[in-house]
Amino acid sequence: MNSVLEIASLLIDNLNRLLNKLHQYISLDNPEETYKVIFGIFYQALHSKSFILNLHRDARLSSVLQYAQMFLSVINEVVSSPDTDIHALSREMLRKAYARIAETPENMSRYVVVCDGLSIIDATYIAYRFKRENMEPFIIPLINPGGATETFKFILEPRSYLKGYNLTLNDIARVIAEKMRAKDSIVFRGYDETIHKLKNVDAAEIVRTMYGLASSLYNKITHLKKEYNSCVVVLSDHGYDVIESSGGLYDVNHFWSPKSLSVIAPLLII
Repeated sequence: MNSVLEIASLLIDNLNRLLNKLHQYISLDNPEETYKVIFGIFYQALHSKSFILNLHRDARLSSVLQYAQMFLSVINEVVSSPDTDIHALSREMLRKAYARIAETPENMSRYVVVCDGLSIIDATYIAYRFKRENMEPFIIPLINPGGATETFKFILEPRSYLKGYNLTLNDIARVIAEKMRAKDSIVFRGYDETIHKLKNVDAAEIVRTMYGLASSLYNKITHLKKEYNSCVVVLSDHGYDVIESSGGLYDVNHFWSPKSLSVIAPLLII
């Protein structure tokens, strides 16, 4: 692999090119249908098989799918390479995020929302929604190779973790808020609680359930922005994966695997 700086730039550029393609080709006439398309794009890019939608029937969606495949291939290469310093890569990603936040006007307050289990699917959908509202969301893919909360804690606060401190996501949220000079922080737990309940269900139920959570988070961010004229920073500790079980049914879970969405911990600045 290339240097940490090059990898960070490549991942961010690939993800934002994907977001721009979505903005170019997908209409938001029906938000749930849009979410379904984005969900299907990431699933098919990872598994090379369709999920609810056959994207190859639409030349525009097929083009977007190629960008998602390029993005995930770099993620897979980074996670699989023994030479990649994941902690250094995370620091570089956070440095870019802090630099972006520093550009916000002084009179704009900041809020931090840490999500337990927000996927790159949902973060991309939310970024897309705000981009359709003529905003310029900044989305970064942090990598959590363990695909779990514990490894995320180590990546963000290695000294405290190694000293044996029993860090919670609330602790992590407060630390990040202090570093970003945010007014307040909250933890959004809906995703992880739902992930562990979705077992042996059909594709439509998964999309319907996760869309409801993405909409709830989008509404929370919108409220913070409109009510307090704020910059909102959203971070996730890990993503989740949809695994085919039997009889056309699926399980939702998060775990370690070089080829998974669980290892992507998106960071979003609105």
